[in-house]
Amino acid sequence: MFDKWVIATGLTRGIGFEFAKKMHEEGYKIIHLGRKKIGFEDEHLLWDLLSPIFINPLDELHTILSEKLVYGFVYCAGLMPILEIVDSNKTQNKLFWQSQAEAMRVNYFACAELVEEILPFLLSPPKKQDEKFIPFVAHLSSLAMVDPFPGLELYGVTKSAIFQYFVWLAKRFKPQQLNCLSIHPGTVHTDMIADIIKKERETHPLVELLVKLQDQKQFIMPAESAHKIFDFLFHENELKTNAHGKLFLVDKYEIL
Repeated sequence: MFDKWVIATGLTRGIGFEFAKKMHEEGYKIIHLGRKKIGFEDEHLLWDLLSPIFINPLDELHTILSEKLVYGFVYCAGLMPILEIVDSNKTQNKLFWQSQAEAMRVNYFACAELVEEILPFLLSPPKKQDEKFIPFVAHLSSLAMVDPFPGLELYGVTKSAIFQYFVWLAKRFKPQQLNCLSIHPGTVHTDMIADIIKKERETHPLVELLVKLQDQKQFIMPAESAHKIFDFLFHENELKTNAHGKLFLVDKYEIL
C-alpha cells in the first residue's frame, strides 16, 4: 500500500483547516505550505505567499515531492484587500493600493507560481500510482469574479486573474491528464467574513449585507463546505471531468 500525498496552502483556518482535517481523517498525507503549522500535517514548509516563490524553500519542496506520489494540489489561501479608498487621505490611499497589490500577490501570483513548480511531480511517470486516479490542481474561487457583492469588485479582479490562469491551464492539459478545477465554496462564514464585519464601517453596503445574511443564518459553515469539496475532488465522477477549466459551484453542485 502506498501513501497518497496532497500539497495544500491556506490550512490554518476556515475552509482550509476543515478540509485538512477531512483529508487527515480519510488517510491522505498532507504537505502543508504555510507560515504556521496546523498540528497534523505530515510535512510542513515555512512558506510566505506574500513573497515571490524563489524567496521560499523551493529546493526543499522539490526534494520532498521527488520522493512521493502526489495526488493533487489545493490552494485554499486567500487575502481580502481593503474595501474602500479615501481620496482625501494620502496615507489611507497608499494603504488601499498596497492591500490590492498584496491580494493580487496571494490570490493570483503565488497560486500560479506554485502550480507551475508542482506540475512536473504531478505528471511524472507513475511508479506505484493508482492508475484510476487523475491528478488535479484546484483553487478556491469566488462568484465575486463575475457577480461581486457591492464592495468586492476589486477582490473579484484578483479572483478573475487566477480563474483565467486555470482556463489557460485547462487548454494545456486534457482532463484525462490533469484536472484543472476552480471551486466556488458558497457563502461560507469564514474568518475573512468576520474580519470584514469587524473592521469595515457599519454602513458599508457589503457589511450591511453580510450582517443580514448572518442574522438570517444563511451562511454555510466551513466544515460543511470543506466536506463537499473533499467529496468532489477525491471521488471520480463525470462532473469533475466536465468542470475542467470552468467554475464549479460546490454549494449547488453544478458548473457555472
